[in-house]
Amino acid sequence: MTTYLIVQKDGNIKETTVKQFAEEDLYKKAGFRTSDGFALHATWSVDNVNRKNYNIQVYGKTDGRANQENKYEFPPPIDNTLFFGSCIILNRVGDVLSNLTSTEWSAIYDKLYGGFEDLNSEDESESDEDDGLPRTKSGYVKDGFIVEDDDDEDEDEDDDEDYDDDEDDAPKKKKRKVTKSVKKPVIKLKNKPKVSVPTSVFVVQETELDCTNELCEEEYVIE
Repeated sequence: MTTYLIVQKDGNIKETTVKQFAEEDLYKKAGFRTSDGFALHATWSVDNVNRKNYNIQVYGKTDGRANQENKYEFPPPIDNTLFFGSCIILNRVGDVLSNLTSTEWSAIYDKLYGGFEDLNSEDESESDEDDGLPRTKSGYVKDGFIVEDDDDEDEDEDDDEDYDDDEDDAPKKKKRKVTKSVKKPVIKLKNKPKVSVPTSVFVVQETELDCTNELCEEEYVIE
């Protein structure tokens, strides 16, 4: 019994076994009714993975119906290839099929992508390099960039003072002036002279003008 992998369309990997390998029947193992379009799309020769060498082959179909796309992301050069339905991953040299488990494929997958760095190991190595160096009260290495806590407190005080200066520079509201009404003193004059005001500015003429002569009718003499 030989183990190989089926990559289902939802991206999950399933291990399966076969007694006798026949390449012409692989499309059936992937769940297709016909072999149309089902072919080999990639081959990788990977050496020294867990002290073993592999010759990986990927079979699949690039034509299919909507909503049947395979969601798994393969390594280059088929990282941008869109497959439909299930795909098959084999470890085969010539006509001889060798075992390939999901754990082995995971290690091969990482190597094909260039490997993933272990960030925790880097942190540990940096901490080892920093051992024996002078440190601050907070535990930081004195490398010219970290200052003491006292300096931090002084900076905080300076920041507070700067903040106060900013408040002084801020525009202040003008105070409204309140004016009080002052009563002017009334000056009373003693012995104020009385001024007589004529009741009428017009002078009444007592004598009447005789205008009767002008109004009299003249006598006409009839000849």
